[in-house]
Amino acid sequence: MAGILAAVTLQVAAEETFDVSAFEKKPFEWNGMLELRPEWQSLRRGSTGYQLLFPGETRGSLDRRSAAAEISGVMRHKTLSFNFTGHASAQDDSRESDDDARMYEAYAAWQIDPRSAVEIGKRALRWGKGYAWSPVAFLERPKDPTDPELAREGFVMATGAWVRSFDGPLKTLSLNAALVPTVSGLNEGFGSGGHLNPAVKLYGLVYDTDVDLVWAARGSRGPRFGIDFSRNLGSNLEVHGEWARTTDAPQAVLATGNTLATQTRSYNSALLGLRWLTEHDTTIIFELYRNGGGYTTAQMEGFFDLVRASAGNPALVQPAARAAQVYYRPNAAQRYAYLRVSQKEPFDILDFTPSVTLIANTKDRSYSLIPEVLYTGVRNVELRLRLALNRGDQSTEYGEKPVRSRVELRARFFF
Repeated sequence: MAGILAAVTLQVAAEETFDVSAFEKKPFEWNGMLELRPEWQSLRRGSTGYQLLFPGETRGSLDRRSAAAEISGVMRHKTLSFNFTGHASAQDDSRESDDDARMYEAYAAWQIDPRSAVEIGKRALRWGKGYAWSPVAFLERPKDPTDPELAREGFVMATGAWVRSFDGPLKTLSLNAALVPTVSGLNEGFGSGGHLNPAVKLYGLVYDTDVDLVWAARGSRGPRFGIDFSRNLGSNLEVHGEWARTTDAPQAVLATGNTLATQTRSYNSALLGLRWLTEHDTTIIFELYRNGGGYTTAQMEGFFDLVRASAGNPALVQPAARAAQVYYRPNAAQRYAYLRVSQKEPFDILDFTPSVTLIANTKDRSYSLIPEVLYTGVRNVELRLRLALNRGDQSTEYGEKPVRSRVELRARFFF
């Protein structure tokens, strides 16, 4: 298969009639964002994370300067459109400099009729109901739970959907199908090559509850099946959940002799959460997450022991570095909790929103605490001051992070 594989997505359109001219869209629309992010990091020199990232160094802190730019747009002509999102970033500190530029999305769409459309190109899907994590998001790159709403890069894919509306307990029914090919150099980050990776999502609005059944076939990854739901229990309270089953999935683990061995596993992942907006404009998001594909506490401790032993044994340096590529990553363990509380304009301070986020590994009792303040009082400008604190005992996930605390200012200008 040469070039970029087309992506086909059928989209839902409401059956109600309305004055189309009143909702006529412009031929071209675009928007963008510029961001500057200075930050200061206090490092934990006794941690295994520090040993891996700063070998032989004795620095106690790190200053970093980052910048990013993002631009999105859509061009329309009758029933055709082209959508894109481009992202560029640069980072500089006393150790190294780096930059990157890529398209997060770039796809063409054809509105065939009010109920269907086709899309061609690179697409970032949003499957699942979770906020910080999403076990059924089989065709997406992982979220960053410290900032789940950040834009993410999509995959080149082919998708399709069918939708109908009904009277009765079942209000809406839609079927989405997808292909994420890993052939001809496409989607190398998705998994092993030579597969089309089909997946299907069946959505229904049943008794005022959103329900998805999701299935992904064997291919670059093991076969997967999942279900999610979301329901409003009142005007200000929503509950949601996800469950996914993955079979025959490869996982790299430390074996005898400090080598990495690949084992094939089948496991379940699940999430349960809620969003609550109180009468005082306090927003609470809470989620419990079981990452069935993660490592046990004992496996994590074995990795930390290997890294620590490599400090006095040069023969273990390379095995520790290889193990770090699979063990030292976000959400590598199995059980987590997420809590975010934000208060809109406390004490009648306009355009000011303080919040605090807690991400905890509930097995080893380590955590990251992120208080922040957001100010939007200047037109098209967003100022966000954050403090991140990683806490935990030795041989715990957040206790072994190289950064003990981090202060950052995000200044964004929207246009």
